[in-house]
Amino acid sequence: MDLRQLRYFIQAARRQNFRKAADDLRIAQSALTRQIQYLEQELGFLLFDRVKREVRLTASGQRLLERSQHILGEVERLRETLQVEAHVPSGPVSLAAPPSIGRLLFTRLAQIFLKSYPKVTLSLLDGWTANVLGQLRRGELSLAIVTDPQPDPLLEYTSLFTESIYLVGRPDDARLRKRSLEVKSLGDLPLVMSNKSNRSRQLIENSATRAGARLDIRLELESPETLRQLLLSGRIYGLLPYSSIFHDAEAGRLGVAPIRGLAMTRYLAKSRNEANSIARETLEKTTLIEMRALANRVGTK
Repeated sequence: MDLRQLRYFIQAARRQNFRKAADDLRIAQSALTRQIQYLEQELGFLLFDRVKREVRLTASGQRLLERSQHILGEVERLRETLQVEAHVPSGPVSLAAPPSIGRLLFTRLAQIFLKSYPKVTLSLLDGWTANVLGQLRRGELSLAIVTDPQPDPLLEYTSLFTESIYLVGRPDDARLRKRSLEVKSLGDLPLVMSNKSNRSRQLIENSATRAGARLDIRLELESPETLRQLLLSGRIYGLLPYSSIFHDAEAGRLGVAPIRGLAMTRYLAKSRNEANSIARETLEKTTLIEMRALANRVGTK
């Protein structure tokens, strides 16, 4: 017994005529008759009494009609539910980003998903480019914001924005009142930077090497608040992307000066091998919108 046979049976019962039912179903009358006979053979009893050109339900046929209508109604409701749910984001999805970006992005994303996508379980994680690229390849992350990644056939990148690297220190530091600084001028300054696996540090060190400057890195530090307190002390300088410090810079709490020719580009990365779920697609679109809005504030013009 299958759903097609039940549909044929219901239509024949409604029309009480195999020819008219076959016309409604757009099949040959012989095909309809054959399917009804198969159904009767499987059930072991007659469904119709044949009366000249008409057919009438037997008592058993009437009981089957009632149950069949209920079954097909449930199947139709299930089909409608599944079609709706297929277009509603649901399930787990994850995004990793550098802490400087996550601090500006994650709260906004969390608010959007809590309000509009309650069936999604969203994971928002701090992560450096060197680490999250491997997680993307292994299918451990849905999306990641990364900095100037190397080409990778397993990953797909969407450019977000480019931002400048700034020398950062006390707001009253005369050096930081200049319109811009050369990379080669950084060699005599005590610096605090992130660890060597950080992509932004790698870009800065490579640029300094090309300019013939040897950076004096005194401290390696990841804590944003501790870094901020050290910079305010005036004993050390930082080299940071504008997204890390623009709130403090605009408020005058930190002195900043851009390094000429030193910038980094942020990308949204995803695996080419992972199935593109509705949840991942929704997170990707929402992240692109929010990051492009952020680009208006921190990106280079």
